[in-house]
Amino acid sequence: MVDPRITGLVATNIFLSGAAFAAMTPYRAIVGVETLGLSNAAFGLVMALNALGASMIAVLLGWISDKVRDRRILVLLCAAGGVLGFGLVWAVRTPVGFATAFCLLVPFGNALFSQSFSYSRAYYDRETPSRSQLVMSFLRTVFTLAWIIVPPLAGWLAARTSAYSVFGISAAAHLGCTLAVALLWTMPDARVGLKHRSSPQDMAPARISMGHRYGVVGVALSMIALQLNISVLPLVIIRDLDGTLGQVGIVSAVAAAIEAPIMIGWGYLALRRRKESILSIACVVFAFYFALVSLAGSFVQLLLLQVLAAIAIAALISINISYLQEAIPGRIGLSTSLVDVTTIVASLSAAAIFAANPFEAYAPLMAVAAVLCIAGSAALMLARRSAPVVQIR
Repeated sequence: MVDPRITGLVATNIFLSGAAFAAMTPYRAIVGVETLGLSNAAFGLVMALNALGASMIAVLLGWISDKVRDRRILVLLCAAGGVLGFGLVWAVRTPVGFATAFCLLVPFGNALFSQSFSYSRAYYDRETPSRSQLVMSFLRTVFTLAWIIVPPLAGWLAARTSAYSVFGISAAAHLGCTLAVALLWTMPDARVGLKHRSSPQDMAPARISMGHRYGVVGVALSMIALQLNISVLPLVIIRDLDGTLGQVGIVSAVAAAIEAPIMIGWGYLALRRRKESILSIACVVFAFYFALVSLAGSFVQLLLLQVLAAIAIAALISINISYLQEAIPGRIGLSTSLVDVTTIVASLSAAAIFAANPFEAYAPLMAVAAVLCIAGSAALMLARRSAPVVQIR
């Protein structure tokens, strides 16, 4: 039986981990380039090293988490890494401190997301396997709520003090994560890991079936499109539609607010339908959204289109977690690391596509995103055809 105290602490940890990055992400370039004086090339190099480090650490910790007797240790390690990394930027305030934090410490904070969901999936698969998918959607919604609530507060504090203050918020949030995870040690039922009579040699081999390989490719293509939307949509508003910074904030808030309840709906549907089918449909909806954005002639039209975007994004950022967690049977930790890996690959790919854009306008990039979504949908349907037939509970 699920202990509601454990669920409360897990949800608190995930909310605070979202709050840490929601506070810091919009201001890291401002601190790095504008305040500390890093060149664009130097800042780009630091962010690339951060992404690569986060990818390697996610896979390493994912591999280790399937072999340890208590997954809480790794969640605590990642939370503490975030405290040290963000605290270093806030306290030291030098280019060396910034680079050291993002290249060596913040990647552990990045891995808190996957380690938290790895722990959660293992716990709920043990306690309530028929509802674990729904709980994953709920927890992903909690993470999204942080991105709705925290950015305005962080922006207000940064305006009243300095941009460094957002790193103080992030460090404090990760400290809260550390405390929440530490409290789990007071509950014996919260321990999740390799059983005492088991050994790492008894574990299933790390193998991804052919069907899931197609699915991982489909998820990665959809995530590239999502990263393009994150990067390009503000520029479409400002450059193509002559909008304002305030309108950019409105679009982001509206989309996030719509996504939150829809995630729960997708979670219920995933209890009855194949995840490949749900993700494939979401890709088609997302492609339709991108096609309409490339034709939009006003901000109001773009704002209305966020309903379509929210429907698609809510599935792509919640159902994909559970789907990737099933990629390597019997290896929840290593499978969950694929969430970080696909996100990082998508970010780097989207950056390359963005850099290759030969046009002064940005709407054409939305057409590229639409093509990626169609390709992703096709890959996911191929994955569904290749997967063995299972009964959906």
